[in-house]
Amino acid sequence: MRKDIQNPDDLPRYPAGAPHRDDEASKDGARLVNRTGGRVTQCDFALAVVQAAGPRGIRANDVYTAPDSPFPDLSTCRARLSDLKKQGKIGKKGERTEGNSGVRVNLWVAAEYLPKPDNDDSSPDLFDKAA
Repeated sequence: MRKDIQNPDDLPRYPAGAPHRDDEASKDGARLVNRTGGRVTQCDFALAVVQAAGPRGIRANDVYTAPDSPFPDLSTCRARLSDLKKQGKIGKKGERTEGNSGVRVNLWVAAEYLPKPDNDDSSPDLFDKAA
């Protein structure tokens, strides 16, 4: 059996294939988006919309309702945003805003706009060693 196959029913491991739970309905959905290429297309679309929002961020519902959206429903859009988060391409801005249902929701931003952790050692100090 190939190493990129997760189980005998031919579901590639994430991130090569769609993530899924261990129930048949979830596996059926994963097989469909793997076969049609819909997951990749949807991820590409969502990433482009999140990147276009810039540092201000964007709600999942706004990604879902963006012009030419390929998502059949909001839950599919949220699943693709989760895929992108797991891949490190986007993240939660750390702020929430009012959602359509009155519940405060997360804002998504592209990875380059994510807040840097307090212990970010990405830039060397003056002598390239800790003081």
